[in-house]
This record gives sequence, structure tokens and C-alpha cells, in this order.
Amino acid sequence: MAAKESGIVIGGWRLLWRRQSLLWWVYAVNLILAVFATLPVVLRLSRVLNSSLAADRLYHGFDLPTFIELASHPDVALAAHVPGAALFAIVFFVFMLFLTGGILASYRQEQKPSRGEFFRACGAFFWRFVRLLIFMAIIVGLILLVGNRIRHWSDTLAAESPYEKLGFWVELSGGLLLLFILMCVRLWFDMAQVRAVAEDERKMRRTFLTAFKLTFSNFGTLFWLYLRISLVAWIGLLVGFWVWLRFVRPEWVWVSFLLQQAVILLWLGTRLWQRASETLWYRRRYPVPVPAIPPAAPPASPA
Repeated sequence: MAAKESGIVIGGWRLLWRRQSLLWWVYAVNLILAVFATLPVVLRLSRVLNSSLAADRLYHGFDLPTFIELASHPDVALAAHVPGAALFAIVFFVFMLFLTGGILASYRQEQKPSRGEFFRACGAFFWRFVRLLIFMAIIVGLILLVGNRIRHWSDTLAAESPYEKLGFWVELSGGLLLLFILMCVRLWFDMAQVRAVAEDERKMRRTFLTAFKLTFSNFGTLFWLYLRISLVAWIGLLVGFWVWLRFVRPEWVWVSFLLQQAVILLWLGTRLWQRASETLWYRRRYPVPVPAIPPAAPPASPA
């Protein structure tokens, strides 16, 4: 069983590699939106810092009091740019939701689809995935309400319990449990999308319930598949952060930028790797039926 699961993860990687143009398109759109989101901040900062002695303290290191003073400067007003940056993040989220149908359909097929087929799949499944997203949002909202109740309970224990660290341990344990539950919900939502594309399902409520049974009847296999690829992303993030702290000097702006982009590319790649592996698992478990070849018609008798 372990060898079979490893084969799915490796097969998902190979599928990602064969369809790597999808990753580069997603990365390019992410980069373009990030440039538009940060450009107003860069222009404002340059107008203030180009004529300020504080620029040297931020360029050759990170001076927290200087940064706080800069953030509160009326000509900078970093908080005023948060809604604009959030808007671009929402645009990228909707863009990814739109592409997901085409990506999963591409992973489902043996042959690479044409551009027209890809975008037809994107459009065909977009509103179905929006309905699935509503179901997921309701469940996540309920989970977050439970998390909020756990946090209030831990605060009460911290204030009233004779064991001074009891509140901390309750909050930590509750947080880890909620994180695990949210990962399970994400996996459930992933498999609902995979099934919707594979079966061309239109009734999303039925798909969501069927995906629940599918996910949790094969939970060990699917979660271990999902978790291993997630660990690759987190380890890559930690390694990138360590390299940045240990080796990159503050004034090496372009090195910092390239390192950051490498980490972002890794995260996007591991996400598509997860989707490829999930699709491959479903494709192997529920292969596309091969149409029966009709018997050849008998030759017509001569007149």
C-alpha cells in the first residue's frame, strides 16, 4: 500500500512536470498582480525615503522604531494601502478558482488539452465550484466559531485556574486540533472538485456529500498524500527564511526578491502537485471506462 501511495505522489509530480506551463501561467499572473498591489506603496516610500536620513537605517538593516515612524508618516500611510492589496488578493483567488476546472480537466486527461478545451472546462466548472465554495465557507465558519469559543475558554482558565499554564495548553491543543480539522475540510473540498470534474457532475450538493464519503472512507491514504506534499512546501518556506536570515545582506534587494519568488513558486508548485496527485488517485480508483467496440457489420451481399 505504501509503495502504491508513493507511486501516486511521484506520478503526480510527473503529471505536474508534463503540464508545467500551467504553473508558469499561474506564477506570472501572481507576479503581475503583486506588482500592481505594491507599486503605490513603493512610489510613496520612495518619495519619502529619497530625501530622508532614515533610508540608510532601513537599507542596511531593519530598525523597528524607524519603520514604525515611517508607517505612521502621513505621506506614507501604509494602512491606507491594505484594502487595495486585499482586492488584488481576492482577484487572484477568483482567478485560481476559475482556472481550477481547466487544471483538473487537464490532469484528468492523458493528452494535453488544447487551449480552447482548457478554457471551456474553466468556464463550465466555475459556477459549480462557486457553489462548492459556499458549502465549504459555511463549514469553515462553524469551525472558526468553535475555535473562538475555545480561545475564550482558555482565557477564562488562564485567569481563574490554579494552574497558570492550563489556559495556554488548552489554547495550543485546541488550535492544533482546529488546524487538523481545517486541513481535513480542505482535502474534502479538493476531492469534491476532483469528482465534479471527473464525473461532469452538476449537482454540487450531491457531489459535496459523495466527496465526504469518498474522502473519509479513504482518509489515511488521501490525508497522507496531502500531508507529505504540504510538508515539502513548509520545509521549503523554512529553508528559504533561514537562507534569507543567514546569508542575505539587507542591501541585497534583488537577491531577497529572487529568493522570495523561489519560495512563492515552490508553494504554487506544491499546490498544483497536490491537485495532480489527487486527480491521479481518483483516476486510478475510478478509471475512465473504455467504450466498447461495436462488432463489424457483415459485408453487404452483392446485388
